[in-house]
Amino acid sequence: MTSRFLLAISTSSGVARVAAAAEPLSPLDLAGELFSFEITDYKSQSAQLLPLIQAHFQKVGLKSTECVAIAVDIGPGGFTSLRTACGVAQGLAVAWKVPTVPLSSFECMLPLPMPTRPVTVLMDARLNEIYAATLERLPCGTQWVQPPHLLPISILQTLEGEVVCDSQLFAQITLASDSVKQGEVSAVRLGQLAWQEFAAGRVAGAIDCQPLYVRDKVAQTTTERLALKHGVI
Repeated sequence: MTSRFLLAISTSSGVARVAAAAEPLSPLDLAGELFSFEITDYKSQSAQLLPLIQAHFQKVGLKSTECVAIAVDIGPGGFTSLRTACGVAQGLAVAWKVPTVPLSSFECMLPLPMPTRPVTVLMDARLNEIYAATLERLPCGTQWVQPPHLLPISILQTLEGEVVCDSQLFAQITLASDSVKQGEVSAVRLGQLAWQEFAAGRVAGAIDCQPLYVRDKVAQTTTERLALKHGVI
């Protein structure tokens, strides 16, 4: 019977993904999945998240008093999506009196087995740009070889080293390479990594669970869109 678990919430990809991760048997083990679900309808995510979490709790017999922390994918990603995940995580953390474990979308895309060397993770940022970061997981947590940043989409044809791309970018690669793999943001992976963070005491308060925005501007004004259309900027 599960005694303690961690709830993981990710909405950065536009699809809401939620998973409950059981406490690992040892520090070397990965957390087991108790349940997971997705909400693909973008417009209904904020309304469905809490009711579906409660429904899955009842289905598998979990209680909020057994939850030790709320893990949340803080991005980068869509402006509204990230606010939804962080807002729900903050509310549950306050209500259940537990800490949060904020992790990035890049970490949620790390493949299994966990790589022992740096991996470059790329995600579609739209506007002909890519969210990029190079990272590795060590006993002390995530080490950022290159912190989150933006790149032009043209770099897809000049990739080197071990790379993980989301499905949108992977479909645009014309030069095949064994070192470039397709991945996706995973709430299960989020939960597994969050248990490692929780065990090491790397947690945050609800107020510190804030979205990660790599792009300074998330939208253009009407004037800027028209100017761009007519080649002014």
